[in-house]
Amino acid sequence: MRHLDLSLLYTFKTIAECKSLSLASQRLHKTQAAISIQLKKLEDSIGKRLLNRGHQTAELTSDGELLLQYARKMLALSTEAMELFIKEEVSGTVRFGIPDDYASAFLLPVLQEFTRRCPNVRLQIRNDISQNLFSALEKGELDLALVTRRNNDGNGEILRCDQLQWVAAESFVLSPNAPIPLALYPHGCGYRSQILRALSDGQKEYGIAFECTGVAGVQLAVDSGLSITATSSALMQPTWQLLDSATTGLPALGNVMIELRLGSNEIPVAVKYFAEELRKQVSGK
Repeated sequence: MRHLDLSLLYTFKTIAECKSLSLASQRLHKTQAAISIQLKKLEDSIGKRLLNRGHQTAELTSDGELLLQYARKMLALSTEAMELFIKEEVSGTVRFGIPDDYASAFLLPVLQEFTRRCPNVRLQIRNDISQNLFSALEKGELDLALVTRRNNDGNGEILRCDQLQWVAAESFVLSPNAPIPLALYPHGCGYRSQILRALSDGQKEYGIAFECTGVAGVQLAVDSGLSITATSSALMQPTWQLLDSATTGLPALGNVMIELRLGSNEIPVAVKYFAEELRKQVSGK
């Protein structure tokens, strides 16, 4: 009798959710060749083609869509069974870094679920801009961090990719003859550098009206109607409007990627569990 290997199902599920073998390889911390071999083993095991692979993307076949439903159920049951026996035994400390805006958007449900699953684990959370969190990881001061992607070195796991969009208060009207008033985070913020680079490339005159160290400051600056900023959909506030580049003349900003970075040391079980909760909340899968 044939049996489905849970490790192969996990790889398949990750590829299906990423819709890309290259992105899945980053998330799984394996080479693309290794996950291709695992996918081939799974397809040979069940005798069905599961993915249609293009140059950049991987789309599920009808058989792949059916298997994905079972894969999710089986993996969830496996996790539930393991938690039943080991969650009380998981202990230690998780040192986690996250920027202020990502904390406000994602962190609360992560903390609630993780502390329920692992009540004996101590959390140390550092709230800082991405640049400082990269440095802290390199120095061994953090176990993991959720950051804005700064380069394609293959060491980060992309959890979310959003369009960076211009936003303002509902009452704000952009003056075509005045410098663009900006509300920004300090130097070292990935959003800040992307915004200023786009404005400079587009030869747009601007002024920094507010420089804010936290998300509350940026929200206040925008809500006041005295400045605009740019953000991703996850951080959009209900009282803001989107400023369309085509009608305002503001430059297009491209995408922003949120990635999970792990420290270079051996990863404790508690850190793996915390990373798992981050993946579920940030990616929405």
